[in-house]
Amino acid sequence: MNLPVWTVLPLFQSSPRELTGMVRESESLGLTGVVATDHLAGWRRPTSPVLEATAALGMVAAVAERRVGSLVLQTALRSPSYTAGVAATLAAVCRAPPLIGLGVGDSRSRTESSRLGIAQPAFPERIKLLRETIAEVRARTPGVEIWVGGWSREVREVAAELADGWNAWGGEPAAFEAAVDQMKKVNPAVSVSWGGLLDTTRSVDCLRGTLLRRVEAGAQALVMALTPPRVATFGRWVPAIFCHSAFQNAADC
Repeated sequence: MNLPVWTVLPLFQSSPRELTGMVRESESLGLTGVVATDHLAGWRRPTSPVLEATAALGMVAAVAERRVGSLVLQTALRSPSYTAGVAATLAAVCRAPPLIGLGVGDSRSRTESSRLGIAQPAFPERIKLLRETIAEVRARTPGVEIWVGGWSREVREVAAELADGWNAWGGEPAAFEAAVDQMKKVNPAVSVSWGGLLDTTRSVDCLRGTLLRRVEAGAQALVMALTPPRVATFGRWVPAIFCHSAFQNAADC
């Protein structure tokens, strides 16, 4: 099975060494690339440190040999032309083609924006901004790979119509399988991926099973975030999860 596997950069901290370390560790393991989430506040406490996504991507792009991307940039936080500029910059500086993941935000992002005094548009306006942003990115950087992330029907419709891929974060395997079936009926060519947080207090077999169930449900790529989000965690757990016959060729273990 030749399966693209991405990992999430550890942005909920303040050390650039963790970012560059994660890039090197993921590349040494043969993974596809690294992605940045787009948050404005710390994971457990609003005052905890968090690195800004686009700035972090610029730094990571300077050292990465493999792919770099976003999963996902919130299109309500930046104008379509601004986000298109981010995509064009990444395409210019990355050694491998970047992945541009876009989304409309969720309940957590609304809470973060509210704490910082940033007004979140209503959902229909955010869908409109998503469509406009995809169009701007396409016009500015033709050929760049675009994923749309999110579970809502409206978001999935945009993904099937305008994007190269759709990403679901979390959720149950049955719900994911049903969504994949719907996506493929609308656009058989759209790539579908699953991303999620893997809790390393659980067994290796449990974590491996979580991923395999999503592959069986239709995932064509995987995106992992491990807890705690540190290079040492990644280096210890990824070989154990993927050095298994079910994941042969998914990573170079």
